[in-house]
Amino acid sequence: MTLFRLDKEFEKFERDFSFDNFDTTDDNEWKDESSERLMEPGWENRYEYEASLVQSIRASNPHISSILELGSGPGVLSQKVLTYDDDVEYDLVDKPYAKEYFDKHKFKGRFFVKDLSNDFDTKGLKEKYDFVIMNDFLEHIFNPSIIVKKVHELTNKESVVLVSNPNWRMNHQFIYRGLFDYDNFLYFMYAHKFKAMTLNGSILKTKYYPKRDSETLLPDDKIQDWNHYITFKHRI
Repeated sequence: MTLFRLDKEFEKFERDFSFDNFDTTDDNEWKDESSERLMEPGWENRYEYEASLVQSIRASNPHISSILELGSGPGVLSQKVLTYDDDVEYDLVDKPYAKEYFDKHKFKGRFFVKDLSNDFDTKGLKEKYDFVIMNDFLEHIFNPSIIVKKVHELTNKESVVLVSNPNWRMNHQFIYRGLFDYDNFLYFMYAHKFKAMTLNGSILKTKYYPKRDSETLLPDDKIQDWNHYITFKHRI
């Protein structure tokens, strides 16, 4: 018995896997190549789409006046969100290399340098946030449970949490692969006191593969979406 559902999947994992794919300590590794990649048309379109989702959520929740984005990178999404309306407090958290890019481009918002790989030091942040964004983030860290617990502490019953949950069909390099199967992830968040509210798909699409038994709750028209953008409500 393997840790994976399919022998072919396990074989591909053995062939392709490398810890070099994970940014754990080297802050310079990402700087040059990824900074350029952020400006490519595909990424630009994706950020525009994600910013429109954020704006739609804000429009449905007019009480939102503070946003926290974890694993924000240098803040490209935040700047697109703030073009809609800059009358909102926007805090970002990521590593030093990202802050360098943020500062160099004179981006708006407050940037906090913290290592989110295993833990989350919330010192200096607001006590509570109306809106927390975790976009392209949880699948890359070693202790998502601790992070989500801290997010629960930073939110209240009126807060909204937006998570981009990656579809396994895009052949992503996950740390905990099965955790992000759709049903499993909803359960993971529910166990951490967050109830799923809405689901949006992605402008990027994957190849078609049938549903797994851990995707029974995933709508059929979302099977090929690159990411699943899910909003959650804090529950007591």
